[in-house]
Amino acid sequence: MRLSEVVINNFCSCEAVTVPMGNFNPIVGYSNSGKSNILRAISWLLRKSVLQAHVFHDTTVAVTVEGIIENVNLQLLPANQQQAVARFVHGAALKFRRRQDVPNCTAAQLKIDVYDYQTNAWVDNPAGLDNALAVLFPEPLHIEAMEDAGEDVGKFGAKNTIGLLLKQVLGRINANNAAAVTAMQVALGAVSGHLNGQNRMAELGAFELDATAAIASFFPGLTLHLNFATPQIEDLFKSSTVTLSDMAGCPRPFTSFGHGTQRSTHMALIKLLADLTTAAGNPGGTVVLLIDEPELYLHPQAIELLRESLLQLSNQNFQIIFSTHSPLLIGRAQALQTLMIYKDAANKTVARQKLSSAATAFAANQHHAEAVFSIQTATHVLFSDRVLLVEGKTELMLLPQIYQTSRGHSYAHDKGCIVSGSSSSTLLPMMQILRAVGFFPKALADLDFVFKVAPSFGLVDPVSQPFIACINWFAVNCPGLGIYLDASGLPTRKGPNGVGMSSHSPAEAFELLAVGMPNEIDQLVQTLRTQDIWVWPGGAIEAHLGIGKSDTDRVNFLNAALHSGNLNHAQRPQDIHDLVQWM
Repeated sequence: MRLSEVVINNFCSCEAVTVPMGNFNPIVGYSNSGKSNILRAISWLLRKSVLQAHVFHDTTVAVTVEGIIENVNLQLLPANQQQAVARFVHGAALKFRRRQDVPNCTAAQLKIDVYDYQTNAWVDNPAGLDNALAVLFPEPLHIEAMEDAGEDVGKFGAKNTIGLLLKQVLGRINANNAAAVTAMQVALGAVSGHLNGQNRMAELGAFELDATAAIASFFPGLTLHLNFATPQIEDLFKSSTVTLSDMAGCPRPFTSFGHGTQRSTHMALIKLLADLTTAAGNPGGTVVLLIDEPELYLHPQAIELLRESLLQLSNQNFQIIFSTHSPLLIGRAQALQTLMIYKDAANKTVARQKLSSAATAFAANQHHAEAVFSIQTATHVLFSDRVLLVEGKTELMLLPQIYQTSRGHSYAHDKGCIVSGSSSSTLLPMMQILRAVGFFPKALADLDFVFKVAPSFGLVDPVSQPFIACINWFAVNCPGLGIYLDASGLPTRKGPNGVGMSSHSPAEAFELLAVGMPNEIDQLVQTLRTQDIWVWPGGAIEAHLGIGKSDTDRVNFLNAALHSGNLNHAQRPQDIHDLVQWM
């Protein structure tokens, strides 16, 4: 049982945002994109509070947050609540919403509506729904980025981290220490006797007489009684606090330590909660754990351990929803399920489709599966607005410093990232996946892309004059150069039936074509550039830089750029600057 979808309307920057959800839900986006607003909206859906005017995106319109609970377990509810809720369950799903019509209203004016699938309409606050939701989804555990960790760790709360942990401890105590529990309850009964029973302390009775006499002057005949509930072991836990001691061994209040220590301890206790919950099985409703930037103040290794703990919790009766700026909190398996958000031109929060929604449709084809894997492994694409796709490691090695030298700042500064595919054949599927979820990616390829990949995707007309002229150039010139051609008339490394080797590599053959047919190559290159694909007209990046194809040559070029602060030592520096501007 979990929230499968949340729809947020008119809540801060979220004018209309739909959030598809699973068990483990990373949310990424640049600062001030609305990540925290999504967490707060989900918290408000599950925990009633009155919203002030600043929370309304438009104060003339109601704030609503809708949720769909899938696999609803009605057996958790009392019989009367089961009857009240069952008629609204459709396909094991329950759709509900919290609504506040105007700012600063009373708590009684907050509404819980449920969607009636029989009438296809919202029904206003049916009897028992509030209580049923509190059972199915107990009060969420919401940890904000700048929240005082002392509130969640330093002292007991029914639904905070230390409270949930101590609940586990108390369960073990009751199960394993029957005699001690009985003795403690007897002792607490004796305490109750001094408060309520025959051993009651005289001062309490005297207070009741004084208070009754004071009331009598206003309301004759009324008597005041002071009552104390018999203390329970649970009450002792509720009064507990947490202290820490360092190397000196002196316990100090939790809040007296630095933010790094507090945050690390906080997240470590969440990890412990995951371990204990796994062991206990955690029967009952689903607890939604909302964390804003859990990686704050944590060492990189600690971040990865925290990720595994949150994943562990998500496999129990916890639904994990968190915002993050750290790729370390998003493993390869979770990249496709990550929610990416951004602000549009009107300063409203917008959610992209999850990459999984597009990747699944492409993964059936082997080349597409490679493209999906390339995107999945490049988790930094989740944290960017601009994406440049490249064929391999050469561009990954050269382009970041080239961009920095040309523009005076990094590509990341411009919210961009460079993602490498496994080959030129993966570039187009990767572009299609990213376009399907709202990105506007660009691709960078060597000249052979024009002839080997582009025609099959309909990007270049293989019977156009420039294309045919280039194929004919290979047919006329390659035999004399000792270059073998394949069945499609393109350079290949090996001869017929694998016998013999070309005197030039295919990459070198395309560089020779670039020299021999510059006008035709330029026409083909410009055709692709209008489709957001940059092809090197000289064959490959090395031809424009004027270097060889070894890592030593590339490193020497980068060192020269660092030393001079410019790209004038390139063979064709203007081409390099043009690429950077296009990126």
